[in-house]
Amino acid sequence: MHTASPHRRRRLVATAALALALVTGVAACSSGSKSSSTTTTTAAPTPTTSGAKPVSTLTKADIVQMQEWLDTVGCDVGKNDGVIGPLTIASLKSFQKGAGLTVDGVYGPKTKAALSADAQAKKKVCTPPPIPTPPVGPTGAAAACTSSALQAGLSPALSDGATVKIDGFGCASGWAYVWATITPKADPTNTISITEVMASRDGKWVEQSRDTVCVAGKMPQVIFDNGCLNN
Repeated sequence: MHTASPHRRRRLVATAALALALVTGVAACSSGSKSSSTTTTTAAPTPTTSGAKPVSTLTKADIVQMQEWLDTVGCDVGKNDGVIGPLTIASLKSFQKGAGLTVDGVYGPKTKAALSADAQAKKKVCTPPPIPTPPVGPTGAAAACTSSALQAGLSPALSDGATVKIDGFGCASGWAYVWATITPKADPTNTISITEVMASRDGKWVEQSRDTVCVAGKMPQVIFDNGCLNN
């Protein structure tokens, strides 16, 4: 039996110790590398929205359909443009209130089903606000009987940039008749001739409903003849 010399035994022991140190070092590096590469992910918070949710799931056609249904049930949304704006959400809430649903402005399955059913049945759910009755007849300080003063009274009733030109007028006892031409901004060649009856109220001319005031005896005869009998 061969016995290793003391020198050879010391070399084998040193070699084994070195190998053990290398293995331990590799294991430590591997462990450290794994630790440094591990990341912790946190789920992003779910965004919250308000209004006619779920907006993201509605196409423009879906929104137009909703707006048309709201109009049908008396909940006016203005222009049916496929855009959910403040007026559309307010109209949706009005419908929900009238239909006995949760009033949150959310166009969910329950609201959609109820709105569709009521629209198909042409059921009026929303009650339109009462149309204010314009004041009748003259009162207060007298307004100037001039073309510019009468035109100022007509202009607030115009929309979409239309202009008005006074062609003729007359005044008597706080009343006035006006013959005018309206020119729409969108089509300047399509002029419209109108006849209006106006009353002086607190220093300004105010348009009157001819259906209301064009009754003989309610105004001077000259105003009646030129403002009510002239179309």
